[in-house]
Amino acid sequence: MILKFSRVLALAGLFAAATSAQTVPDKDYRDFKGSNGKVIQAVLLDKTATDAVLLLRDGKRATIPLSRLSDDDQAYVKDWSKDKAMFVQKCRGLAIRQLLELRGYESFEFRLQNNSIFIDGKLNGKPARFLVDTGAGTSLLHAPFATSVGLEVGPLDEKIFGVSGEAPAGWTPVPTIQLGEAVFKDRKILATDLLKDKPPGTKSREDVILGAEFMSKLDAVISYQDRRIFLRPDRSDETEIKSGKGEEALAFRLFKTKEGKTLRGKVLSKTATSAVIQLVDGKSTTAFINSFVPADEEYLKAWSEAGAFFLQYCQSLTINEVLTLRKYQSFQFERRGNHIFVEGSLNDNKVTYMIDTGADSSLLHITAAKKYGCEVGPLNQEVWGIGGKQAAGVTNIAKLTMGEAVLTNRKVLATDMVRKGEPDNLDYVGLFGADFMRELDAVITYTENRIFLIQR
Repeated sequence: MILKFSRVLALAGLFAAATSAQTVPDKDYRDFKGSNGKVIQAVLLDKTATDAVLLLRDGKRATIPLSRLSDDDQAYVKDWSKDKAMFVQKCRGLAIRQLLELRGYESFEFRLQNNSIFIDGKLNGKPARFLVDTGAGTSLLHAPFATSVGLEVGPLDEKIFGVSGEAPAGWTPVPTIQLGEAVFKDRKILATDLLKDKPPGTKSREDVILGAEFMSKLDAVISYQDRRIFLRPDRSDETEIKSGKGEEALAFRLFKTKEGKTLRGKVLSKTATSAVIQLVDGKSTTAFINSFVPADEEYLKAWSEAGAFFLQYCQSLTINEVLTLRKYQSFQFERRGNHIFVEGSLNDNKVTYMIDTGADSSLLHITAAKKYGCEVGPLNQEVWGIGGKQAAGVTNIAKLTMGEAVLTNRKVLATDMVRKGEPDNLDYVGLFGADFMRELDAVITYTENRIFLIQR
């Protein structure tokens, strides 16, 4: 990060004020060992290519040549980042929402129906319910809904496949898809009957299944703890708000007024009733705080210059760094097409799971469940999905792990996940569904290709 000189001085002053010997917690002190074997307890404040600046227990500062420190301490200083240190000192309490919204993300509070994630959007200008489904390789339209909003569903000469079988589908031209400020234009999406073989009168929960191709395009972040999904509208085909140029634009937040107007800007100052907001084009506007939607009104009331400074300084941290500092464990997931896979274990056997937010409950492939020692009951249950229903059996899992997260004595369903007529050679054991992700406060980020879990 390149800082202007004045900002460096301001940072040094604020950092010094935040790191007096009286305010530094004991756990933040480190035993630094000199090349002569002498140990001193101190906090690393800054570094150069040759020296380390340390805050000692008595409140004094000491500049120590790196050559006088042990090899381990030299490596520690080399890897140390002022961004991380500032985050530990002042930014640890910031919510994921704050960190992402500062970077130009728009956030949506999602609804959980059973365990599935739903957000509102528009299809062809009409309100639509979107199911957020990381397990869907492509987005899908519910054909009757598509027709009802004026779309022309093409010939049903395509096939789509799910855990329950297959269903006919037709390519459908879609003039616009809108999620908040993100707009996609002139797309072709497959449409199918999402209620195939379900009892008459059954109503579809979703109008659109939002697949991974759109989430990847919009650098989506899904946080179960916050019950929010975050999207970058500037990654879409069109947005009605000015987005600025380059990564500098990410220092500007989206604000929405109660009248439906959206601004991208950052707060310069405020009074008890109004705020001055700098827009991405350099112009400034003054607005009453109570003219904004509740979430933005709350943000403006809580805003302070000191807090904004620290928040802006922390924005260079990755989501991985932010959540690791909060004791989350993370996994680089594998992308196969638009599907995402993570390594784990099943009854102490190393296996691979597909991450599927669209699955209300985790699901095992019956062959894999038996192979890895799970107790599979009689196939007197049903699973529903694309293509209708399929027989399934209640299955006992003695132990399932993903990293350090350990789930024991769980019951899931197992079914045949292989398409009819194809060889039984799946290279993953099943779906790691929304039930387990809710339990482990999962965070999924497409921009970093990682999934984060914490077992509380």
